[in-house]
Amino acid sequence: MLSILKNSFLMLLPGLFFLSSCQSDEKSIDWVFVEGGTFEQGKNQIIISPKGDTVRGFTSPHRFVEIDPFYISKYEITVKQFKAFCASTGRKMPDPPIENAYGQKVYYQWQEDHPMLATWDEANAYAHWAGGRLSTEAEWEYAAKGGNKSKGYQYSGSNVATEVGWVAENADSTFHAVGKLKPNELGLFDMTGNVSEWVWDWYNPQKDRLVSKKNPQGPPDGSYKISKGLSWFYESRNEKGEPVLYSIFMPEVRYQSPRETRNDGFGFRVVKGR
Repeated sequence: MLSILKNSFLMLLPGLFFLSSCQSDEKSIDWVFVEGGTFEQGKNQIIISPKGDTVRGFTSPHRFVEIDPFYISKYEITVKQFKAFCASTGRKMPDPPIENAYGQKVYYQWQEDHPMLATWDEANAYAHWAGGRLSTEAEWEYAAKGGNKSKGYQYSGSNVATEVGWVAENADSTFHAVGKLKPNELGLFDMTGNVSEWVWDWYNPQKDRLVSKKNPQGPPDGSYKISKGLSWFYESRNEKGEPVLYSIFMPEVRYQSPRETRNDGFGFRVVKGR
């Protein structure tokens, strides 16, 4: 009898190992370590449009901020990863957007290697399920600028937006699979363009001055949430085809939206503590 039980247990081991492996793989995220440090957040406080107009009040607050070490996902969270989250938690996979940013009916179909087009609440729920959280605006900007490995590029990893991001000039009017262009100094992909990425912070500029300079988490309340990196929809060159200095794709730029927003311009990535 003991021999039969022993043999039965041994037969179960491969299945148990497979189940454990699946449970681990479904939350698999490529993490990049970001050494802590102090950086100049909101260094550039103006944006120059492709038509040459100067735009103000569209960037993070200008201040020196101290950031503790953290890990951040190497890529934007994909549809495949989000499907695993839905399967694990019994959620229904959301329907993809019907229209694109131009208001055209495109009836998107989910593609597993593309960024998940999530609402803020979905992004936040996924982050906690995966053992992390959404980054703060300051953490995101610090990582986008290369952390303590920064070379001072205008964008996240280059002075040429199309080298590191899907923008209007190279995106062919849509977002793309993650990780196809050049990474930044930390090895992070798509911090410029492709889809704008939800962060933790509320958008409430009137209360930015109340926020701590060490590991700031943004104002305590607000009507909109912030996203960073901007999407494929925007242009990085002027009407002559020349790169725009201080363009909308700088890491300083912040975009505010209702947390229930879902369209082809919003995705996310996640972070976790050291």
